[in-house]
Amino acid sequence: MTQLSEASAPELRDGVEVFIYPQEEEVCPVLFLFLSNRRRLRIECKPAFALLLKELSKSQLLAESLKHSGLALDDETAAFLAFLEGEGIVTLSDPLETDQLPAAYVEQYKRQLYFLLDILRSPQKVHEVQKRIFGAHITVFGLGAVGSGILQQLCMMGFRRFTLVDYADVEENDIARTPYRIASQTGTPKTQAAEALVEDFAFDPQVELCNVTLRTHTDLDKLVQRTSLIVNTTDQPYVGYTNIKLSRYALQHDVPVLAAGGFDAHLASLGELLIPYVTPCADCYATFFHESLKDWKPIPHPVKEREGWFGGLGSLSTFSASTAALDILGYFMNPEDRKAVPGGRGEFLFHDYSLDTFVVERDKECQSCGEGRK
Repeated sequence: MTQLSEASAPELRDGVEVFIYPQEEEVCPVLFLFLSNRRRLRIECKPAFALLLKELSKSQLLAESLKHSGLALDDETAAFLAFLEGEGIVTLSDPLETDQLPAAYVEQYKRQLYFLLDILRSPQKVHEVQKRIFGAHITVFGLGAVGSGILQQLCMMGFRRFTLVDYADVEENDIARTPYRIASQTGTPKTQAAEALVEDFAFDPQVELCNVTLRTHTDLDKLVQRTSLIVNTTDQPYVGYTNIKLSRYALQHDVPVLAAGGFDAHLASLGELLIPYVTPCADCYATFFHESLKDWKPIPHPVKEREGWFGGLGSLSTFSASTAALDILGYFMNPEDRKAVPGGRGEFLFHDYSLDTFVVERDKECQSCGEGRK
């Protein structure tokens, strides 16, 4: 709790609605509604504290608020105010004021900071998370509809340092599934178009470009040095191969990988956040699908070359990009949480607005991340 005195000026936070219900016997029911995340907190307090809540909606010294509520700054009142501050309901100072981040950066991302404050309930924790984001270096493999979508949303969250990897140029038909400015730059290398996108959205951007193809023999040391997190959206030569290559490298260097969804016909699929020795790795997923699909025998399709013929919508690609960006934000909010958790995959089904999901556990015998590794 921040040091309190009658000269303090605690105020209700802008993003919290307070509903005071009629008094019942000697208590007043109160509901706090956090607008950003719809969190609801219900309490019962004595009537004088309900009056104090009304006074805290005004810009005035605590002495005035206490006077109008018929209260003194005793231990009980101090404990009530400490509770309100701990829950992120009141603040004694500007919660965004910090010397850890540039003032212009804080101003640009203040709506996100207020959102994080509703989640974390602590200005100090919010500043720590945003500072982590400010200094992070993200490597993005693949800059198509999903890759460029993730990139733009990361910029809008405050990420600013990137290595962008893609070998292709923007094609005319990309505009069908790429709802970003990048799709209008036909003939431009995707890395250059994506760099322009970063310069539009990020604060003081730092960008490295690599116009290369991700192959089995690609030297990743040259591409992902000092990387905080790898994003993979490459579907060439095959997304399963590229995920495994990046995942195995990441395990050796303790770097998380976001294996994005949204490839081929799986346009609105959730990706997987692969955290070394915490979640299943890409090899665990490969083993899972190998076992799950061992009896699945599809009929050979009469059309041999079907690349580019999968239907889709830009909004479905955006779904995959948005869920991936939220996964990344969630990781940066608490990267020290190393408790083992299951993985899984899901897909948004447009026809009935449902989400089809399943769980994937770590493979204890996995040669890459399990007990069977050498």
